[in-house]
Amino acid sequence: MIERLEGTFFGHKDAELFYQLWRPTETRGTIVVTHGIAEHSECYHAFANNLATDGWTVVGWDLRGHGKSEGKRGYVEDFNYYSLDLDAFIKFIKAQIHNRTHPLYLFGHSMGGLITLKAVLQNAPGGIKALLLSSPALGISVAVPKFKEKAAHFLADWLPKVTLYNEINYHDLHKDKDLIKKYQVDPLRHEKISPRLYLGMVEAIKEVIDHASEIHLPLLMQLAGQEKVVNTPESQRFFDLVGSKKKEIHIYPDSLHEIFNDLERDIVFRDLKNYLQKTASQE
Repeated sequence: MIERLEGTFFGHKDAELFYQLWRPTETRGTIVVTHGIAEHSECYHAFANNLATDGWTVVGWDLRGHGKSEGKRGYVEDFNYYSLDLDAFIKFIKAQIHNRTHPLYLFGHSMGGLITLKAVLQNAPGGIKALLLSSPALGISVAVPKFKEKAAHFLADWLPKVTLYNEINYHDLHKDKDLIKKYQVDPLRHEKISPRLYLGMVEAIKEVIDHASEIHLPLLMQLAGQEKVVNTPESQRFFDLVGSKKKEIHIYPDSLHEIFNDLERDIVFRDLKNYLQKTASQE
């Protein structure tokens, strides 16, 4: 039996943020999920059910400006707020949800992977067993029009809350046509990005890559071989720079950006579960 709960916690500057969890009767550990841009925690329902069935408690949260959390859609005053929110969420989970005798993992997809890495570098949360990164945003492959690039710097200062189309095509995420149809009618999804979010993401990518050698937590990276949203070669470069002595990388040649929703998903889940199994009891 899988228990479903939801609620709110307070992030940086007391922002009220939504979270939900999927918990099996007997848990092997906790996995904290940080979603990507324009998504929300409910997008990980199938992902969480799959892992909960295997004995893992999964806890997801909605970034500010996303899903059921407060904030203007696609806007953040400062990109650092995301990692500060994640740090607050980790503390909340440790106090309210997680059994400290079991392992605690941080999972981040796309921009959520970038936020997870930034939180680890900035806040150094303790008690983390390993980092699990799915198609992390460590480089951008989406073509951003030149006029938007130039306008972003001006708008970030003078009209910071203006949001523009984020240039992400649902058909570049995976090949599951039925799921894409659901995306198109999902009221909690959005297609917005503000200049401050975009510029903050670009700055965070540079910061995380520049400090990759300072990351010593065990690391699993799972990447798409047909990536059209983020940059797989840049993720591979980051992987090589990471200071951890325990790191593992998998690339799925036939998958687009959302590897856990694409045609190779069974293999992707198998690799993740194998990694969780072998690391759960390691010191």
